[in-house]
Amino acid sequence: MTYDNLVSDIQNYMERNDAQFVAQIPSLIGLAESAIAAELKTYLQLTVVETTLAQNQVVVAKPARWRKTVSLKSNGKPILMRSQDYVAQYQSESTPATPLYYAEYDYNNWAIAPAPAAATPVEIIYYSEIQPLDTTNQQNLFTREAPQAMLFGTLLQAQGYLKALDKLPVWKSYYTDALAALKKEDNSRRVDRNTTVQEP
Repeated sequence: MTYDNLVSDIQNYMERNDAQFVAQIPSLIGLAESAIAAELKTYLQLTVVETTLAQNQVVVAKPARWRKTVSLKSNGKPILMRSQDYVAQYQSESTPATPLYYAEYDYNNWAIAPAPAAATPVEIIYYSEIQPLDTTNQQNLFTREAPQAMLFGTLLQAQGYLKALDKLPVWKSYYTDALAALKKEDNSRRVDRNTTVQEP
């Protein structure tokens, strides 16, 4: 699926190609992407980055397109999540050492405690935002891995826009089933990843 294919499919399914409706399609696609991103958290959305904390650095910028933190590790050991107040107090009462805790400082940054005593490597695993579709970005993770959810989600948004309330349950059902299939597939990946085959 590409952005252009999706736009064409929306027009065909809705049997609408008037200028007003066509002009609204990019917004409907964007709403569908946001809805899917809010409901779906799969391995496909995980991003791993490595960075280095400078000595005495206590505020760390989140990576580009960060959406939700999974974990922070330093030298293979987890940096544990705590409340902002806890981390702030720990910063004020501790001497520089290996970072043990982090907190959400604001939407764009984490707070770290204690302050690193030296340059410290950190591995960050997080769910990333998907690059939105448009005429210049024809494909993204959702069009490649969740094309049915993208189609049905956009059609659901279109029914709401057109106030076709009688058809909302139909597309809601298709959309929900598409998401459920994706979640089931992702759950099977988690089981496969965590299952150990024991030799007899």
